[in-house]
Amino acid sequence: MRVAHLIAEFSAREAMGRTVTETARRVEGEHHLVTAHAHDGHDVFAGVHELGGGVATFPLGRTAALAGALAAIRPDVVHLHAGALGPVQAAMAVLRPYRTVLTAYAWPTVPGPRAWRRATLAEMVASNVLQPRVGLTTLLPPAVATMALHRAGVTTVLTPDPRVADRLGGRRGASRGLTVTRLPSGAPADDRRARFDADRPVIVFAGRAESVRGLDTLLAAFPAVRARIPGARLRLLLIPRPELPAILSRAGTAEGVEVVTEPVPDLLAELAAAQVGTWPFKFDYTTSPPAMAVAEAMSVGLPVVATDVSCVRAVLEPGVNGLAVPPADPAALAAGLISVLTDEATWHRFAEAGARSVRERLGWDRAAEVTAAAYRTSAAPSPTSTGREAAI
Repeated sequence: MRVAHLIAEFSAREAMGRTVTETARRVEGEHHLVTAHAHDGHDVFAGVHELGGGVATFPLGRTAALAGALAAIRPDVVHLHAGALGPVQAAMAVLRPYRTVLTAYAWPTVPGPRAWRRATLAEMVASNVLQPRVGLTTLLPPAVATMALHRAGVTTVLTPDPRVADRLGGRRGASRGLTVTRLPSGAPADDRRARFDADRPVIVFAGRAESVRGLDTLLAAFPAVRARIPGARLRLLLIPRPELPAILSRAGTAEGVEVVTEPVPDLLAELAAAQVGTWPFKFDYTTSPPAMAVAEAMSVGLPVVATDVSCVRAVLEPGVNGLAVPPADPAALAAGLISVLTDEATWHRFAEAGARSVRERLGWDRAAEVTAAAYRTSAAPSPTSTGREAAI
């Protein structure tokens, strides 16, 4: 089977790109990448087709180039990786000759009035939280999305986001012949395991240097943790972003805080060496579901304390495989971290449940099984597919 993966911008270091990469590695077939720009990871694919142009408008305005790439690939399945605008993209005339599977990673909406107090306008605009496309997806009615998928002939949608499943699934999706399947969040299998340390525990955060990810909340919470656990250390593994200087200034020379801005060669080793991982995101779609680092922490048995927002909720079950606290609340975050780090029974319960979650429902192998089944269903002949098969 030949599969053409369409994604606006590709990097194997980002959540969506990582999903594409792990799919190509695990699902048997010949995988091709079609994108505006591919920053890395070329070796996984049989072919990489960069169309250029703006990422935000991909693939609009490059339909001729896209048509040429697909004609050269001759895919059995086109796998469109997108957000809530994926249904509209799937309905483009250039894709209609091909059988298409859509992975809709998220359906972000503009934060409500109360959430606006958690960050400045500039901080939200500089992140995923308040991009122009978020305004469009906020206004997009689910009925229009399902109608677009029906017109495009798309019958299978995968999503790690419960909100997408709610909007496209149920009676609305069934009436359009649409099957919406939850995509396992994806996490590696690894034998390394974190260990409990009551005296010198390490709290780790890994991700972009952005305030919307709650780094200011974490830095404000840490002194209270250190007052209760004097040996506690905070290790921030940051991907540089424009806010990095402000975050470094806030971290200052605080005792027990270490900031790493160079690429980490083995993130799982860093997570396994810590005692708790924390991702205090301030908004629902700070990152696309799933919050990949949360799943990776669980894969090595590292307990997680995070905020109860949608991108985390795709992975974390509060009170089962981790602890959830309110966003932008340093006191609540500090209390959550202290409760896990000072209660060995709770620590082990979360550690074991997190590893079990990855093993049973979140792992990459399980995600590949679900995706391969979607490809088979989409590529199967149907009574109305004569024209489509001829085009393929």
